[in-house]
Amino acid sequence: GTSLSQLLIIISDGRGIFHEGREKVIQSVVQSRCSGMFCLYLIVENPDNKDSVLDIRQPVFSSTGQLEGIQNYMDSFPFQHYIILREVDNLPATLSDALRQWFQLVCA
Repeated sequence: GTSLSQLLIIISDGRGIFHEGREKVIQSVVQSRCSGMFCLYLIVENPDNKDSVLDIRQPVFSSTGQLEGIQNYMDSFPFQHYIILREVDNLPATLSDALRQWFQLVCA
């Protein structure tokens, strides 16, 4: 396998990541993984907001455009490693813990 010698941390609210198209995002995720990047997607949520990214549901369509059903947004989230952070005060501890785990992975 490819050595994961680089760490990419994306900090976002996690919404609208497919704005430029699902395939483009998936290709970018695969390409970064193949080039030795470990991607961590850090979703920062507002604790005062009642709508969590975990509550988002989206339609699933067949290749012919027929509605096949509804699924949870996170079920098709293209990033394998993600953290949902509800308290921004925990950001430093969360990032340092993620960095420690990445170093353990790289040095293993």
